Amino acid sequence: MKDLSKIVVFAVLVLALAPFGGFWIVALIGAGLLVLPVGAVIAKFFPKTWHRIEEGIFDKTHAMPAP
Repeated sequence: MKDLSKIVVFAVLVLALAPFGGFWIVALIGAGLLVLPVGAVIAKFFPKTWHRIEEGIFDKTHAMPAP
């Protein structure tokens, strides 16, 4: 009986928090759909700026100190 109550509590918790999870999934996908065209425009019209952005994102030397 104790296990059944744990399962019921977990199911209610999942159902209560599901809308919040759905909101964040939709929000992140929407933000991604907005950022992709903006990045394409920057890359097209400002290639030097885009190159600096890429270096900042993909350059690992600034994130990790030298041994």
